[in-house]
Amino acid sequence: MKNLQSILFAALALAGTTLQAAPLELKCPVRDGGDQARISKLGAGVVVRKSTHLLQVSTKAGVQSFKDEPPYEEPMDGVHYNFCDRQEGFILVHVDDIYESTGKLINEQTGAVTEGGTSVLFSEDRRAYLASSHGGGLDGDAWHVYAVNGELSWSGFNFITAPDNRSRYVDLRMPAWTPTGELVATATCASDQNRQWKMKLVKNGWWYWAPSKKCPPMKDMPFKPPA
Repeated sequence: MKNLQSILFAALALAGTTLQAAPLELKCPVRDGGDQARISKLGAGVVVRKSTHLLQVSTKAGVQSFKDEPPYEEPMDGVHYNFCDRQEGFILVHVDDIYESTGKLINEQTGAVTEGGTSVLFSEDRRAYLASSHGGGLDGDAWHVYAVNGELSWSGFNFITAPDNRSRYVDLRMPAWTPTGELVATATCASDQNRQWKMKLVKNGWWYWAPSKKCPPMKDMPFKPPA
């Protein structure tokens, strides 16, 4: 009997660990003309589109309102808010304006609204998240790592420029969190798509991706780095 109980407790502990370690990513879909279907499926009773240009999210701390800014009928002008996703007590709202496509992350328990992106990838312990956004004429995505309270830890891009800062050197894809809370990504030489390896975001006085490897020189036009 005691052996059976020990096995049961071990199984429950393992199940709890597995549940906590499950990946959590909130994403915004490609433009689809509206968010009402997603609201009905994922946000019923919590997310409400009060009018064409007013989105409201109910939390335990109160109601958060997201109101579009004119001009309303120009997709590349003004500011537009749309419901994206809801999981594990977090809600992602898409924010689209003339400058960038990003998002806001709402904590249903605390009512806190923090910076998000078009996607948000949480660490396994839910203490940090990676937000990806796009815009500003950038040929790539901006990456930001935040603590769950919204404090910015690191910001960069899904690519690394060459040492002379004149060409795109390495592309970073498929970001993921390790069980110990470290951010990793698959690195690919911009000049040779067959050269791939894993890189990790590390801190030694400053944040950087490691390990670095030598890539062959680019044959294309020089890459213009972000300002």
